[in-house]
Amino acid sequence: MEKKKTIAQVAIDILKKAKSPMTAAEITQIIQEKNLYTFNAKNPRQIVRSAIERRCDGTGKKRTVSPAWFTKLPNKQYALKQEV
Repeated sequence: MEKKKTIAQVAIDILKKAKSPMTAAEITQIIQEKNLYTFNAKNPRQIVRSAIERRCDGTGKKRTVSPAWFTKLPNKQYALKQEV
C-alpha cells in the first residue's frame, strides 16, 4: 500500500511538472481538479500555503522546518529549490 503524500509533497510534484513558479491558489486548484489530496477544511488554499511556507525560504517565519523545499518569490509565487 502506498503511503499518502503530504500537501507539501504534492506541491513539489505539481511544481516539478509545471517547471515554473506558481501561487498557492494555482497549486490548490490543480490539487482539487486532479483529486491529489482530500481536504477537510473550508479554506484549502490557506492549508496549501501554510504547508508550503513551513518548508520555505524567504518567509521570515519562525515555524519553518528543515530542509526547505520551496522559495517564496516577491510576486506571491513559490518555486522549488534546486536540490529538491
